[in-house]
Amino acid sequence: MAGDRIDRDDWIPYATFVYNTTTHRNTGYTPFELLFGYKARVPISLQERLTPRYNYDYVSELKGRMQTAHAVERDRLVEGKVRSQRDYDKRTVQLTLKVGDKVLLFDESVRRGRSKTLGAKWIGPYVVLTVEGVNATIKRGRDAAKVHINRLKPFY
Repeated sequence: MAGDRIDRDDWIPYATFVYNTTTHRNTGYTPFELLFGYKARVPISLQERLTPRYNYDYVSELKGRMQTAHAVERDRLVEGKVRSQRDYDKRTVQLTLKVGDKVLLFDESVRRGRSKTLGAKWIGPYVVLTVEGVNATIKRGRDAAKVHINRLKPFY
């Protein structure tokens, strides 16, 4: 069925054009618009009649549009970052640890796919030796291990 095969190399320019002329959620602009300072002229917009403009400085107008677009994009990216941080904070719990608390440690091998499906995700319990900011030192057997508190949960 050689006739049914798609030659991907022929479709790359079209996919790139579609991506560059699609408005992005965070910025509210298309990549083309952010790069050139005006909306791309797609085939449907080519049918519109242009009104001639006389006696204007194209460079300063383009510079003004670019500065406005970049300022708005910067604001929207900051808003997106705040939204992402808020969503992250909704699903995380701030863990306060004290020396001597018993905790469970998240087994990293589960995340990496080396563990069996029904294996335990949390190992331990371990005793907290020190707490320094976002890191805690726990006693693992005879050794001490320094881990981020996001990998720990209280042992009840």
